Amino acid sequence: MSAPLFTPFARTPESFTVGRELAAAAGLEAWAADFKLGTAGYRDLLDPDDLFNTDVPLNGLTLAIILEARARIAVEMGLGKLHVGGEVRPHTQEFIDLAARLYAAHGLEIHLRPESVRTTPIWLSSFGVFYDELDGGENFTASHSQSYKGGWKPMDETGGQLMEMAGQIADRVREMVTAAVDEGLEIRLAAADDPLIKRDFEPTAAYVDVLRQIVPADLLAAIPAAAADGFRAAFCTEGGSMGPSGRSIFGALGIDVDDAGPVFFTHEAESCDYHGIGIVDGVNHGVDPGKWQVYKHVGAQEMLAAEQCHVFFIWDPDGDRFNMVTTAPSSLAERAAAAGLEVDSLDADRCLVFFKPNQIYFMLTALKLDALAAAGELDEANWIVATTYPTSWSIGEIATRANEQTDAGLATFRVPVGFKYFAALVRDLEEQTAAGAADCTATDVTGVATSFGPRPRLLIMAEESGGASMGPAEAVASRDGNRRSLAAKEKDGMQIGVMSLCLAARLHTDGGSFAGFYLDQLERWDTCYRFYERRDVTLFDESLQGEERIAARAAGNARKEATVAFFASLVGQDPEAVTAILLEAMPEGAVLPTIERVFHAGDGTFMEFASQWFELRASGTDAVLRYYMEGADADTVAELNEAFTRLEIPGV
Repeated sequence: MSAPLFTPFARTPESFTVGRELAAAAGLEAWAADFKLGTAGYRDLLDPDDLFNTDVPLNGLTLAIILEARARIAVEMGLGKLHVGGEVRPHTQEFIDLAARLYAAHGLEIHLRPESVRTTPIWLSSFGVFYDELDGGENFTASHSQSYKGGWKPMDETGGQLMEMAGQIADRVREMVTAAVDEGLEIRLAAADDPLIKRDFEPTAAYVDVLRQIVPADLLAAIPAAAADGFRAAFCTEGGSMGPSGRSIFGALGIDVDDAGPVFFTHEAESCDYHGIGIVDGVNHGVDPGKWQVYKHVGAQEMLAAEQCHVFFIWDPDGDRFNMVTTAPSSLAERAAAAGLEVDSLDADRCLVFFKPNQIYFMLTALKLDALAAAGELDEANWIVATTYPTSWSIGEIATRANEQTDAGLATFRVPVGFKYFAALVRDLEEQTAAGAADCTATDVTGVATSFGPRPRLLIMAEESGGASMGPAEAVASRDGNRRSLAAKEKDGMQIGVMSLCLAARLHTDGGSFAGFYLDQLERWDTCYRFYERRDVTLFDESLQGEERIAARAAGNARKEATVAFFASLVGQDPEAVTAILLEAMPEGAVLPTIERVFHAGDGTFMEFASQWFELRASGTDAVLRYYMEGADADTVAELNEAFTRLEIPGV
């Protein structure tokens, strides 16, 4: 074990100095040169067994420097109150303690969960920062990543991830490492029981009030009706932070979570390695519920086969990603597979049907649209369907078709990957409505402005990776009424879980299935974009440590930079020139559809074809290149995406 720099949970003040020798031994200058906050804050490798192991990039020393940078900037900006929470991965409690004590040493007032509650889902951290009118906060999470990775997601006073301040923190980290080498850097920690550290962060009741405004009452009413008919739904928490919060919120909604109720939990006990979920054949794939290594290995098939539940839902450890495993009549298997759903056999009467998050959000968009119309709220506001660029276009197609069929007046808007861009959109709309704008607008990264009208509301904000949120019909007030919010500033798996549960209950009562509902909606909205594919190309093994990691990372980054640069070079060229370049690099015999447009989508290169699109981007959270493609024909999508992953690119 490495020598500790401080004593976690100490009830006396402490301090330590980072000098030239420690900085050199820990490789701080090289670490700081690469440090940045990405689409989900900071996320990197840690040592589950050693908090102070400087052979990995995220450790007690590097985190202390990051938090010191955050604290200094907060004080300079006049911030006074911050929340700190986290999920269950290794050292999370020590990280929370470190942040609280370091911030308190700077005179900041810190708000933690009550003593009996260890964890905070990311959406509850975000909501509570807004509702309690704090100046910001953070959550220690690496979301769906492997348990050997740690993460830190800071947020502003609205509960959204930092935007401008993210770059300021990265710059300050580098300045402080330089100062440590030149003259030494002192880091002070208050006592763990300092009066500035308060355990009073509990916004759950207020969150439930808002949730009731987002999920229509008639949808919630479907749950007890289905329960009376024997309906049961399993929720897998993956050993993360959703157990306590989920139980509390379901209870407040009058939904029993027990052996006899309509809902029960699996893998509920908190586990820093997530009960081994996602480890298949000795390889750790992480705990993203959208990966088959997860949804096919959490016991869902066995429970559904034994009729212990009618649907199996999955949350990731910090509660922002969601997926499900369902059944359908065997008679639907062929149609479901032909429509792009993943289908496996189960028994003589039923098949298993697996959904991608995109397909779930497509269904929930249609469900919420109908609910708004039934409640008379659709015409009372200017509803927006917002997605990231590589999210399925089928979701936006609902808005387009609804406008063609009715006078719904729905708007669509796209942002780069990262929920912080949704948060920025919502903040901008909140400022415009507060100023009484007669027509609220937003401009996308390509420079195209969209007009929304005087009462913008968020029907859904969806990311293909598995995170989404919805907004209420009326703005929500904070605890003392000093703030107004049009929608959540973070992905909210609780919202999506409750909405999906409502739909499952309704389908159970009506004798339907998710597969049948999905097929009906495809036809109802005359959906063109039905076949979606994302291929992830791994750049290096992120579990490596020391010199081996440095070498592998350098090779992976070289490949990433060459590939990203190749596609970026296509932006601004006419379609004919792009076609010639791609055909030269593509495998022999590959077919390239007619290109209509190539542009930079904020974080990647985007190509539009007729009834098909593609995007290449480097992940901001994992060491992978992502190749996204969607279109009207499954074979064309698969063949072209495969060809793009095999391009002959100089330097790769």
